Amino acid sequence: MRPLLICTIFLLTFKTSFATVDTALISQLLKRIVQHQIKDDPFFIKGSFPAYTDKYHMGYSERIKDNNTSFIIVLNTLESVRSKLTTSQKIILDSIQFRAKDVFKKFENKKGRGTYNFWRQDIDPKFPYNWWVPFFFGKSWYVPDDFDDTVWCLLAQHTDSTNAARIHTIMQQYSAYPADKVVGCPEEYKSIPAYSTWFGKNFPVFYDLCVAANTLGFVQRYNLAWTKADSATLQLLVKAVQSKDYINKYKDLSPYYENRAVIIYHLLKLMSIKPIPELELYKSEILKDALTVYGKSSNVLEQMILSTSMQKSGYTSPYIQLPAYNELIQMIEHNDLAFFTGDMLGYFEGTGKKILSFLFKKALYFNQYCPAYNDALLVEYLLWNK
Repeated sequence: MRPLLICTIFLLTFKTSFATVDTALISQLLKRIVQHQIKDDPFFIKGSFPAYTDKYHMGYSERIKDNNTSFIIVLNTLESVRSKLTTSQKIILDSIQFRAKDVFKKFENKKGRGTYNFWRQDIDPKFPYNWWVPFFFGKSWYVPDDFDDTVWCLLAQHTDSTNAARIHTIMQQYSAYPADKVVGCPEEYKSIPAYSTWFGKNFPVFYDLCVAANTLGFVQRYNLAWTKADSATLQLLVKAVQSKDYINKYKDLSPYYENRAVIIYHLLKLMSIKPIPELELYKSEILKDALTVYGKSSNVLEQMILSTSMQKSGYTSPYIQLPAYNELIQMIEHNDLAFFTGDMLGYFEGTGKKILSFLFKKALYFNQYCPAYNDALLVEYLLWNK
């Protein structure tokens, strides 16, 4: 009896010590994110987080400063795990959110529509990628507001259900385009009357699986009445999953998130809000694909988001051996996994796209990075994999 008691005490102590280590590490990471948050800087907006774009697809090592809405995905990722934080950790999160509260208005539509842009709208944005696009195209390079940033900003600000419904009504104007106006995606998807990525009537119509998942996630979180556009956007997701095109043709179906793991992360995040029967039919297949992508990946951040996705879906994920703190921070913050891609080739199709890709790929393709967001993803992973 005595050996059993000793063994039990040992196991409980062992488990408690690991929980303490996890809690300490998460607190340390939250404080690290606080350190990232801009206090005073001649370029970056106070309360935001430093974001960068790569130079000619050279990866994180070649960085150009960029003021964009990366701060909202940091806020939303941390808020999504609030219930798993300790009281002291919640206080840190509250402080992060408080310091960011004035950043949103700099990205809000100038005409008061209540939608949001990827780049700041309070001043003329400077094109961060290269000099020749604004030189040749003038202000026509300005991108319209988009669905992704709009739903992220509204969620991060805890907008009320009345405003959510109002924005949802505006969204209906940007769906059901004629098939010949939809560009980039395979022909068999162009007849689906889904939402465009952009709030732009005179802008090319793009379908993006991650944008679609985020938009439907907004509808689900606010319990909004589903519309024809919502159902069509769901049809887009189901078709991509059913056909495995989200794995095999992911660059054409997700031109702004060109990564299989990132697409799976967004899909399973949507499904974790509350079940959608049409997608639930393929849940086991998505999880199998997640394991396959995980097994082929050598990128720890990519493995983490897949692991988090599996845990959110109620499944045990593979174990990831993490290094010591300093090495871990370097590995995560300087990771070349981009969660957003500026792929200007997406405006072209067919032979023209192939020729431009061959000749100018490096000058037309850009990745976005935000070290604080990577830290937030690490926090999310640790909390879901305790």
